[in-house]
Amino acid sequence: MTTKSTSAKLRSIHTWWEKKSSEMFWLEVTDRLDLGVNLKAPQTNEHGADFWSYSLLKYVHQGDVVFHYNRTEQAIVARSIATGELWADKITWAARGAYARGAGIQPHTRPGWYVGLDNYEPLKTPLELELIRAFQKEIFKLKSELAIEAGSPLYFPFEMGDARPMRPMQGYLFKLPFFFTKLFEESLGEYTFKSMMISESKIEGIIGSEYRTADEETSVGERDPFSIDPAIVERGLRGHATTQNALAEFLKNQQVLPLSPGPDEPNYDIAWKYNDEVWIAEIKSVTESNEEKQLRLGLGQVLRYCHLLKAMRDVHGVLVIERAPTDLTWIDLCEAHNIQLVWPEVFPSKIKV
Repeated sequence: MTTKSTSAKLRSIHTWWEKKSSEMFWLEVTDRLDLGVNLKAPQTNEHGADFWSYSLLKYVHQGDVVFHYNRTEQAIVARSIATGELWADKITWAARGAYARGAGIQPHTRPGWYVGLDNYEPLKTPLELELIRAFQKEIFKLKSELAIEAGSPLYFPFEMGDARPMRPMQGYLFKLPFFFTKLFEESLGEYTFKSMMISESKIEGIIGSEYRTADEETSVGERDPFSIDPAIVERGLRGHATTQNALAEFLKNQQVLPLSPGPDEPNYDIAWKYNDEVWIAEIKSVTESNEEKQLRLGLGQVLRYCHLLKAMRDVHGVLVIERAPTDLTWIDLCEAHNIQLVWPEVFPSKIKV
C-alpha cells in the first residue's frame, strides 16, 4: 500500500503556478515543421509510464501563451495562444532522447494528447540559445528564488550545470516562468499579453504570413469533430495535411505565394492574393460516411472567415476537399453563397491564379 501511494505521488504534477495569474507561459521544445498547429505528445513514455513533460499538456488552459523553441535553429522562434480543451487521439511519435536513439526506436502510433493553438506569430527577433546562455547567472538566481517560494519541481526548460553549456532539457513541453519572459522582455515582451481579438487595422490591406507546411507524416486520427473546435481537430488529420500541402504546391507552381494565418487573423488554412483580390481557403478531409457533415462544417467556417475579413476590399472563399463530392448539389450550394468548392484534380481549372 505504501509503495503504491509513493509511486502515485511521484507521478503527480506539482502545479506551482495554479494560483499565480501571471504564470501563463509554456515552452514547446521541438524540431517539428508545423509549429503553431497544436501541442501534441504521447500519453506515456516508451515504457508505458507517465512522463511529466507529456503530462503537462493536461494543464495548459485556454488563453495561455505557448512559446516555440526550434531545436534546429537553437532559438525561441514563435508564439501561439492555447485554445479549446485537451483531447485524446492517436499520435505517431518516437522519443528523441539518448535512450530512444540508442534503442533504435522509430516513430510509431499510440494514444496521445492534443491541445489546440491559435494566433501563431513568429518573433521579429528569435531569442537564440547563445543569448539565453549569456544570462545564465541571472536565470539560475531567479529560478532558485522561485523554487524556494513555489517548491519543486518547476519543470524548467533549460539544464544548467558546470559540466556543459546551458541547453534545453530532454522533453517536449515545459513550464516557462514569468521571470523568464520579463528577463528577455526585449525579445518576448510584445508577445506575452496580446489580445486575441481581430484587429481591423491589422487586416486592412494585409493578409497572412509565411506558409507553414502541414505535417503529413505525423497527422493521424479520426474523431467526432463536435467534441472540440472542428478546425483544430481537422488540422490533425493526414487527409487534411496532404490536401493543404497540395494546394500550397499548386499555388507555388503558379508563382503565387501561399500564406498561413498571421497574428490576430481568423484561423483559416491557406490564403493567397490574385491581383487585388484575396482568397481564403478552408480545407476539409472527407470520407463516404462524413462527407455531409464535413461539407456543412467547412462551408460555415469559410463563410465566417470571409465575414471577419470583410474590411478588406475583395475577399473570396474557397472550400477545398480531398476528392470530388459524392453529392454534386454541394457545388451549386457553394456557388449560391459565392464560395468555390474545389478538390486537387480541378485546381488548374477552378482556382484563380
